[in-house]
Parts: sequence; structure tokens; C-alpha cells
Amino acid sequence: MKRRNREIVTFSISAIDLFCSGMGAVMLLMVLLMPYYMRPEASSLAIDPIPTKPEPTKPTPVEPVPPKPEPTPPVPVPAPGLRVHSTDVVFVMDATASMDVALESVRTSMRSIVQVLRRLSDDVRVGFVAYIDRSILLSIPLKSVNSTPAGEKNLKDLLRGIKRVRLVGNSDWPEDVNKGLKKAMRMNWDGAPSDSRQLIVVLGDAETHPEDRSSSFDSVKKWVAKTDDRSVHAVNTFAEEGRGSYEHIAALKYFKQIAKLGNGEYIEVKGDLLGVILDILIVR
Repeated sequence: MKRRNREIVTFSISAIDLFCSGMGAVMLLMVLLMPYYMRPEASSLAIDPIPTKPEPTKPTPVEPVPPKPEPTPPVPVPAPGLRVHSTDVVFVMDATASMDVALESVRTSMRSIVQVLRRLSDDVRVGFVAYIDRSILLSIPLKSVNSTPAGEKNLKDLLRGIKRVRLVGNSDWPEDVNKGLKKAMRMNWDGAPSDSRQLIVVLGDAETHPEDRSSSFDSVKKWVAKTDDRSVHAVNTFAEEGRGSYEHIAALKYFKQIAKLGNGEYIEVKGDLLGVILDILIVR
């Protein structure tokens, strides 16, 4: 009798072949799909890569940028039409007690006035006359104050002279404007070129003595008639609290007439004496 085969066969040869074929297909699919499996958009289960600490890098050396040179400010140039060949001006000023504020303003601003004139003119000469009740207190001749060593010396002499003026009292209201005008007119005006500007600027708060009115008016008319570019200007420094009084009205009428006959301007000062003087010198 044939012996019975007792071995247990789990799979047959055919089953093993089928299993291996299936596994091979699965492995092939995994190989084909593996690149897409790791991409974030392919699966919500993708794991972000662990960030690595970057290696420190040496900073790139930066060459220093040289500073830009500051622009040179432009030199002020007078406007066309204002430049003149020469300017001569004499200030004729009341030096009595009521002129303390005006005198101090002239002392502190005279250098600035000269500097403005230097920019307006090729040649500048300045003189100064201080008159009181019946005489001349101080007279500084008309001299060049150009930007030269000689001009600077003359300017210092002018400033020192004005600084030495000490105001004096008087017995009546009128002052000797007539004598101050004539002293200025007798200065050396002929030493300037023929096309120069020549100005007299009167600064005061009282008219001349009544008996001298006509004489001062005649002197002004004759002086301005000698050349076409001469003028006499009047600056009334009457105190604000006294305006409208008899003395103020008398000074107003007198100085207005002086300016009219002198082809100049009449101005009443209300604080800024320097501005008034520069308006006269520049506008003319």
C-alpha cells in the first residue's frame, strides 16, 4: 500500500508566481510615485525639513563714501539798475537833547549803512555834520570809505567822531538847521566823478530859526541846481507823543519844503531809523 504524503503545502507554485508579480507591480508604482509623494502639494502629511543654522558669513567691507563738498554760497550782487559809479552822502543831524534815540541809532547802524553803499557804488564818500541851537557841534569832512586800507581808516574816524557827540540842551525850540545845511554844502563835493549821486540827509525834530527859513530854502535850491543827480532829503524824528503839537506841525512843514526844493523825500520816523535811511539811499 502506497504511503500517504503528510507535507503541508501553503502555496502552490502558481500562487507564488502570482504573489511575486503583484509585489513587483507595487514596487514599480512606488518607484514611479516616490518623487511626488515627498512634495508638499502632493500630500498634506509632508513634513517640513528641519531648518539648519546658516554658517556665519564675514561682512563685506564697505569703502567709506567721501563727504560731498558744501556748496559755496553765492556772493550777493546788486540788482541791475541800482549800481552807480559813485555815491556821496553827508548826514546833517540835530544834536540837541531830544535826539538821544536817533543819535544812538545812527551810531550803531552807520557801519551797516556804509557796507550797503559799498555794494551799490564803485566809490563811496561819507561826511557828517552835527548842529545844535546856534552853532555847529561837529563836522567830519566828506571822505572815501571804500573797502581799502585808507577807506577803512576814514570809516573808523567817522565812527569815532559820531561816538564823541554829546547832546546839549537849548533855550528855545528851533535849531540851527540852516547852518548845518550850509556846512554840508561847503564840503568838497567837486572831488567826485561827474556821474555820481550826491545826497544830503537831514535828521532832526525841529525847524530852523524863523529868520533863517528863506536862507536855508535858497541854499537848497542853488545846491541841487549845480548837477542833475543832487538831492536833499529830510527825516523828521519828532517823538510820537508830541505829534500834532505846534512844534511838530512847524517841523513837518519846514522839512517837507526842504525835501521838495531838494528833489528829495520827506519821511517821518516811527521807530526804524536805519530802514528809513537805507530806503532813501537805495531807492534813489
